[in-house]
Amino acid sequence: MPNIYIDPDEIRKAIRIMKPGGELFEVRIINGMKSISGYFRDPEVLINRLSAMDLKNANVYMTLQQLHEGCEARYQWECFVDAGKNKLPTTSDNDIVRYSFIPIDLDPIRPAGISSNEEELKAANEMQEQIAAYMAAQGFTRYIKACSGNGYHLLYTIDEPNNEETKEYVRGILTHLNDLFKNDQCKVDTGNFNPARILKLYGTLAQKGRHTEKRPHRMSKILEVKGFETS
Repeated sequence: MPNIYIDPDEIRKAIRIMKPGGELFEVRIINGMKSISGYFRDPEVLINRLSAMDLKNANVYMTLQQLHEGCEARYQWECFVDAGKNKLPTTSDNDIVRYSFIPIDLDPIRPAGISSNEEELKAANEMQEQIAAYMAAQGFTRYIKACSGNGYHLLYTIDEPNNEETKEYVRGILTHLNDLFKNDQCKVDTGNFNPARILKLYGTLAQKGRHTEKRPHRMSKILEVKGFETS
């Protein structure tokens, strides 16, 4: 029976674009205080494992930056394990070798723990368009545009070592963009600068609060790709 909480084709596309050539990544399923972790390379293995999971009321995330190859030897290789219950390590800042993306998360301003309504989502998209135009003018033209389900993401590619200089560089960009574009409806998440930060796994359902007509749960997905191999 299909798992209604995932879109396998969208997951395949996301992994193919963001983690080409079998690059290692972690996927984390968060449901309340429970954090379930798995390390993967193959999108088909990931999809098979996700399909077997109970994802009701859960949100699914992945690591963005380049992981140390040694993380493949962790216990939760190609399977999902309750990391908290089993006292297993998940990806830390020290596990990241290089930065691959500058993650710009445009988050509608609303009470915590609820999904966005259509007006809030529209405000995030409008800010996304403004920031994309601004970043293009600064020479950033290789990016992924995605809907997280409750807001919008712009992921710009970089290839820099994981050190304090790069971390401050990413922090500075996020802070600068928020200072320029923040309004009463939407802001840039300025906390996404640390290398181990996780972001939505596209092709999974965003489930914040109850699913209602005005604030529905939506499937996350990639909307546009510039400068990436997508075939």
